[in-house]
Amino acid sequence: MIDRIHHDLVGLEVPLTIEALDDVVRRLEHGELSALDAIDIPPSEELTLRERIAASKI
Repeated sequence: MIDRIHHDLVGLEVPLTIEALDDVVRRLEHGELSALDAIDIPPSEELTLRERIAASKI
């Protein structure tokens, strides 16, 4: 399942690394994150990265 999620994120151009995805799953399993937080992390991190790149081009 993790491999499929990673594949889908890469296909959607949200290149979350396997290590980062494993960390999100670990934190979810240990009760450190809610399911909604776990869902939010990949697109939120990608948006932050894209905003930084855009800001550096100005």
